Amino acid sequence: MWRSISWPKLCVAQVTSINMEGTMSRIFVLLCILLSAQFTFAAEGETLKSDSKETWGWRTAMMTSLMLTLASNPLDADEFSVTPMSSTDVGGLKFGFRWYPNEVIGNLAGAEITHYYLFAYNYWQSTVVDGQEGVVNGLEFIPVFRLNWSYNNLLSFVETSVGASVLSRNQINDRQLSTNFQFSNSLAFGGYFTPKSTWTLQLQHYSNNSIKLPNNGINFYNLNFAFRY
Repeated sequence: MWRSISWPKLCVAQVTSINMEGTMSRIFVLLCILLSAQFTFAAEGETLKSDSKETWGWRTAMMTSLMLTLASNPLDADEFSVTPMSSTDVGGLKFGFRWYPNEVIGNLAGAEITHYYLFAYNYWQSTVVDGQEGVVNGLEFIPVFRLNWSYNNLLSFVETSVGASVLSRNQINDRQLSTNFQFSNSLAFGGYFTPKSTWTLQLQHYSNNSIKLPNNGINFYNLNFAFRY
């Protein structure tokens, strides 16, 4: 006996299927990026030596939670980003949410000037100091300005930004940052893989603008991958 299925129920089922496919693809991409950047996580330390299963257990739980948090969009963001970071004797990962106001704030030689707001978590790991002694955690909020000459090419825009960040430590390796509060400045260029996914190659600088000395600062070379919800 055939059962009739109403169009509203069928449409809901199709939308749910599409949403699940999108979520699973985001999780897969995040997992690939995390696995390719595994060097950024502490490789030594007393906890790892004494109980490696426990250490890798909580690391796996942390990475899974981060992936699910980004994929589920709890902050109602327009976009999420995952960023491998590299500096001298330091590696890192950045996980961020982005919000895009629906406005063009200016034009320059035919290109549109837009902006978005980034809220991100940073995990830095020294490559010369083993374990948790070489870890710095950070949160940052950054308004980013983008000059777009295209919205569909592999090279489509340049970016600049100045924002604020708070770090868990004011020293990493032999770099004295002196304050936990840091300004974050960046320059970048990038483009579109698809209408809903972008890449950006970025130079990012952290320093306290000489609020307190010594002010060594630190530079990172970042490769951002961003995905629209």
